Amino acid sequence: MMFGAKPPVVVPQISTEGRVVSVIAGLILAAAAVKPRPNRILSVVALATGSYLAYRGATGHCPLTEAVHDHCHRSDSRGR
Repeated sequence: MMFGAKPPVVVPQISTEGRVVSVIAGLILAAAAVKPRPNRILSVVALATGSYLAYRGATGHCPLTEAVHDHCHRSDSRGR
């Protein structure tokens, strides 16, 4: 019954205000990175960061926060 399975429900981890700010900041940063600059590495980093922020805001899911959260909880359980 593979075709009848429903995808998992993803609950946003970020507040609505945080998502809006993240999308706006990400789009501004990505747009600024597209302009030709003398330092191309900095432009690539700004484009990647802006794209990540826009993704984070659009989906409400933050893989970095999740990774840190998982790492901290895993460390806590080993210490006890």
